[in-house]
Amino acid sequence: MFMLIIYLAGILLIANVLALRKEPVYLRLFDLATLLINVPLMLFGVLLLVMPEAELADLFTADFAFIINYRAGGWTALAVGGWGVLAGLPPPRRLLAHWLPLSPESPVHTLALLFVGYMVGNTLLTLTQGGLADLAATAAPAAPVELLAQFLLFIMAGVLGVGWAIRRDNRATLARLGLVRPSRTQLLAGARWIAVLVALQWMVGIGWALSNPEQSQLVDSISGALYANLDTVGEWLFLAAGTGLSEELLFRGALQPVLGLKFTAVFFALLHVQYGITPVTLAVFLIGMALGHIRRRYNTTTAVFVHAGYNFILGLMALLAAYLEPLAGG
Repeated sequence: MFMLIIYLAGILLIANVLALRKEPVYLRLFDLATLLINVPLMLFGVLLLVMPEAELADLFTADFAFIINYRAGGWTALAVGGWGVLAGLPPPRRLLAHWLPLSPESPVHTLALLFVGYMVGNTLLTLTQGGLADLAATAAPAAPVELLAQFLLFIMAGVLGVGWAIRRDNRATLARLGLVRPSRTQLLAGARWIAVLVALQWMVGIGWALSNPEQSQLVDSISGALYANLDTVGEWLFLAAGTGLSEELLFRGALQPVLGLKFTAVFFALLHVQYGITPVTLAVFLIGMALGHIRRRYNTTTAVFVHAGYNFILGLMALLAAYLEPLAGG
């Protein structure tokens, strides 16, 4: 993960330098580099689609042991690589600019499109490599260092992505990300939004448990396994604060002004469907829309407050349920 942070930081720095200098020859070279990266990914997808599965099992045993559904992995690689190729070509970017507030000539915005494709592709790959039962059997508790690395990755991508120390100084970076000191009125509005979002999550969860109890219980068991190490209020506060800050800084702070509110909310929802398309997916999309509205109406800081508060309350509810379960059983 830390090597990924270093690699992504380097790519973001290069893209911001090119965006600052705006020299056409280097911008075209950046587009060419994008194509050279994604064409092999498409070819890899074709390989997974056409080769016999027995040969693939022998070929990828060590390095690609996480791929067990080769055909689904092939379609995913082909789709992600194809998206990357399109993102590297100016005409498709100009077409997208009719619907999204992005700049077709910006290498930074090109990277944002690539980032979206790769992250969604990673989620799709997870969804297609076995069912919920397999995930439940292999789910392992998330280590604090892994959570911290993910937080740092998102924060770094957001801060460097908007050009900190290259195209923007500290003050301009904070302004671009929407990070300001929230007013009392904004915090009160945020508290009301926390109550609304918790109620939404609760209602969707109840409806899902009633309509499909087996699937709901299976996903709950996966979540319980992933967060099994979080058994104190302080640990849930760490998770809630880290998730709220890192995700809002990246999604609402950095990406929403480039991709628009609705597209960012869809992207946000797709990154939270590792366990499959369920009623919770709709809830996450609505939560993303609400957080995007908060960012647009107020600022990103208020969205961070709402996101962190929402996660923290859900964590406290999980702790309470874990505490009451032995009492109920007795």
